[in-house]
Order: sequence, then C-alpha cells, then structure tokens
Amino acid sequence: MNEKKINQFISHQLVKAREDLGYTQMKVQQDKIINQSNLSKIENGVKNIAAAKLFVLANYYKKPIEYFFENGK
Repeated sequence: MNEKKINQFISHQLVKAREDLGYTQMKVQQDKIINQSNLSKIENGVKNIAAAKLFVLANYYKKPIEYFFENGK
C-alpha cells in the first residue's frame, strides 16, 4: 500500500470513528480537540495528519490507534 492509499484509509477511518459516536466536526472543535477547518482538510485528504494529533483523536474517539491502520478493526 502506498502513502497516498494509507492516508486515504486513515482519513476514511477518522470520519467513520467520528460518525460512529454521532459527533460533528463542530463538536470536535467545541471540545477543543482540533479546529474544524483542519479536521475537514484531514478527513477530505487535503492535509495529512500528524502522528501526535492522530493519537489525540484516537483517544477522543475511544479507538485503539490500530483502528486507523487495519481494515475492519
């Protein structure tokens, strides 16, 4: 899997994890996790996510970090 596909998969998993909790991008911003504009860019593949921010979001979404790298987990 190349870097572009990995980033697309991570972006997809971020959206899925957020929506599974019923959270909007604005809720994530209101909880002071990440700016809505940056989250939108990351979720849409316009911007790559830093490892530290992915870790923060994984904890916030109550997902193990592996969730963002493994299909179906």
